[in-house]
Amino acid sequence: MKYTNTLKVESITFSELLQYNLKIPEYQRPYTWTFKEINKLQFQFIEHQEREETDKPNFYLGSIVLHKDGEKYNIIDGQQRITTMQILDLIKNQNTFNISYTHPISFNRIKENFEFYKDKELSFPCLGSINVTVVITDSEDMAYNFFETLNTGGKRLGGTDILKAYHLRGIKENAKRNCYALKWEKNQKNLEKVNRAISKIRRMDYFNEDDLIPRKSTNDDEWKNILTDDFAARTKKQDKDIGYSFVLSDDTSHTITSAKYAVRQPINEGINYINYLMGFTEEYNFLFEIKDNNDQYSDFTSKVINFIDGTEYLKHFYELSLLCFVNRFGRENILEFSLYLFRVVYSLRLNHLERIQESTVLNFMKEKKLLDRIINAFTYDEILTYLKEFKLNIKPENITGGVKERFYNRICRFFNNCISKENYDKELFLAIESYLNTTK
Repeated sequence: MKYTNTLKVESITFSELLQYNLKIPEYQRPYTWTFKEINKLQFQFIEHQEREETDKPNFYLGSIVLHKDGEKYNIIDGQQRITTMQILDLIKNQNTFNISYTHPISFNRIKENFEFYKDKELSFPCLGSINVTVVITDSEDMAYNFFETLNTGGKRLGGTDILKAYHLRGIKENAKRNCYALKWEKNQKNLEKVNRAISKIRRMDYFNEDDLIPRKSTNDDEWKNILTDDFAARTKKQDKDIGYSFVLSDDTSHTITSAKYAVRQPINEGINYINYLMGFTEEYNFLFEIKDNNDQYSDFTSKVINFIDGTEYLKHFYELSLLCFVNRFGRENILEFSLYLFRVVYSLRLNHLERIQESTVLNFMKEKKLLDRIINAFTYDEILTYLKEFKLNIKPENITGGVKERFYNRICRFFNNCISKENYDKELFLAIESYLNTTK
């Protein structure tokens, strides 16, 4: 056993672990283990039982990190394993849970796993023959550091999972923390995608460009480090929910012309980051979660942007630009802007003979400073004028045969059909007409 002023580390049995007054903090993610993770654990149990050793050690279940908060011990790392063990023990030995659960996702997953395994033959050692390394600290910051770095043995935590715990624990009032934990869970769709998108936008700043701009090849572990660096290590520790909006001011009025939270603004930990992320997630879902919306922007997105093949890198940077646009100018002119933006970004599809690489598009975006132009434009007309005046350099011989010609023909068919319909405003398609006419 090792002690410091704030840290206790010891090896104990799982039975001894359950003697602690364990609690799941509000900021923890819900219980999410599925049959896949539990079956993997069952296989490990079987392997251990079949080992032919005279002095066979106890089964080792890994590290558990606890934060001692008064008489309670908050589970910082290990909830998935602890909950799973209690489900299996309830089935095999009828022992009851000693931990309370409040999240509906946890309730549903516990019920599903119980129902699935209750009539199956379980390979399950007694809790007294299972060992864990328990790390106990009365410092929440130290507990968080262990939580971030240790492997949980099941589903690995993503960068957004870590950020959730980091920023929720930064909210000191319990009632407010619970409120934001619930808000997070209700709006968690696409949070990882949004974090990655805004991280990339922040790092592509022309004036303060980061040495590392994530690419498609960036793996999940690298992304975890990037996100925790951008949205944990670089956040300020003050408890202020600050937004940096553009304001149009004259002698009689002040009009906000952008979202409250600017994409590259400084961020404070806690509520400020959570509101910042939720705002961008709402816009991301509006822009790219296209279902059966009966509007021209959705029609264009579903039939062109999401349909044409061979353009994944163009689409990625097109979407980053759109996210910057709605953050700066709102949704009012989204169709017109998206068409002129398409004309500029997708011009690369026809003015390059070779296949478009990610580096090609990234260099193009840097050269044209497109994200910076959108973010720093004072008026919508300013950025629209730039897009309209953008000079296309497309040669007809570049589109003969193959995927480029197929791409061109699909665009022609879509816009010719749209312009012929009364419910489409032909004026809004001048951008695409100029795109097509360039190649004639």
